[in-house]
Amino acid sequence: MYSAIITAISNMFAKFFEFRATSIENQVQTDVIGDKKDYKKATDIAEKIIEIAQNYKSEMTFAHRLKFGHLVNSFRKYN
Repeated sequence: MYSAIITAISNMFAKFFEFRATSIENQVQTDVIGDKKDYKKATDIAEKIIEIAQNYKSEMTFAHRLKFGHLVNSFRKYN
């Protein structure tokens, strides 16, 4: 009788620790997915900023146009 109770309690603790380990693994995956969504939003916002800045490219100085073009190309290369 006592051995059955001890076995049940040990199984309960084993399941609890297994649950904790699984939840920690899933938390890492959830964090990565959330970060990816945030990066996608940031990238979309940056694309909109570039579109707006393209309208004013003709008003920029030559040096700023070159720098802007270089930065846009670098952004699109890594995006």
